[in-house]
Amino acid sequence: MDPKGLPDRRPSHPGAAGSVIDQVVEVASQFYVLRRTQVDIAHSMGLDPSTVSRYLRRARDEGIVRIEIRPPMDEQAGLGLALADRYGLARAIVVLGEDLSVEDVASVAADHIGGLLQSGMRLGVSWGQTLSAVVHSLPPGIVSDLDIAQTAGGLGNTTPGVQGSELVRYLAELYPPSHVHYLHAPAIVDSVDIQQAILSDSSVQAALAAAVPSELALIGIGTLGDDATLVRGGHLSAEDRMLLLEHGAVGTMNTRFFDDEGRPVADLEERTIAINWEELRRVPTVVAVAVGTAKCRAIRGALKTGCIDILVTDAPTARLLLETAPAAA
Repeated sequence: MDPKGLPDRRPSHPGAAGSVIDQVVEVASQFYVLRRTQVDIAHSMGLDPSTVSRYLRRARDEGIVRIEIRPPMDEQAGLGLALADRYGLARAIVVLGEDLSVEDVASVAADHIGGLLQSGMRLGVSWGQTLSAVVHSLPPGIVSDLDIAQTAGGLGNTTPGVQGSELVRYLAELYPPSHVHYLHAPAIVDSVDIQQAILSDSSVQAALAAAVPSELALIGIGTLGDDATLVRGGHLSAEDRMLLLEHGAVGTMNTRFFDDEGRPVADLEERTIAINWEELRRVPTVVAVAVGTAKCRAIRGALKTGCIDILVTDAPTARLLLETAPAAA
C-alpha cells in the first residue's frame, strides 16, 4: 500500500500488472456501461472508493475509456425532419459532413438499426455494397433468435461479401441462435419461362414466403449507372439496361426498377426473383440506406414508391433531395 492507502501499481510478480489492468477495465465497464456508482463498485469489488476513483482516472489517461462531447446537431436534426416531412417518411437520418464514405453513413445506419432489432424478430435483407457495409457495422450480440430471410435473389459475379446469402449468414452468426432462409436463385433470369421454373421449386417458394411477413427489412437503393452493383456484377445485361432506360427507369430497389415518380418499370418484372412491390410495402418498417449525390435521382424515385419508412443518407444528398423535391401540397 502506498501512503494514501491505495494499491501499489508496481507488480509484486510478473502476472500482477495484468490483474491491475483487468480491474481498471472492470471498474470502467461498471461505471460507464452499467452506470453503477463508485461506492457500489468499490463494495462489489472489495476496493477502497479512492481506488475506484484512481482507476477511472487511469482508464481515461491511458485511453481505455474515451469520452467524446458532441454539441447539439441542429442542422442534422433539421435536415432529417425536413426530409421526412417532404417525402412522407416516418424518419430520415442524415449524417453530417462532406465527402462522407459509404462506411461513415453505414456506421450511423447500423447504430439506428441496432435499436430497431428485437429478439425473435422476422428480418428481411436485400443485398448490395451499401447494405453490406451496414450489416458489417452492426453491433454483435444485442439480440438473438432472429428469423432472417432474403428478400431477393442475387447470384452473379458481384464483389464477394455483398450477396444476400452472405449477408444473412453473417447476421445469423452475429446474433445466434438465428434461423436463416436462403434464396438460392439469381436476381434476374433470361426469360419468363426460366423464372416460372425457378419459382416452381419448393425451396425457392419457401424462401420467398419467409420474407413476406418480415417485420423489418433492410434495403439499398441503386442506380443504372456504369458503376451500379447490378451492372458490374453481370446481373443486368446491356440490352436490358438500355430497355429500362428507354422506358424511364432511374433506379432499383430490391432488384425491381422504378421511374422518377416511383412507378414500377415492368420490363423485367416477370424475370425477377424477389418479393414484389406490394409485399415490400406491407413490411411494417423498411429501412433504406443510400449515399452520394450521384444517387439523388434514384433515391427521390425510391422515396415515391411508398415502400420506404426510414431513410439514412448523407447531408449533401439530403440537401439536394430537398432542393429538387416537388413542392409540398
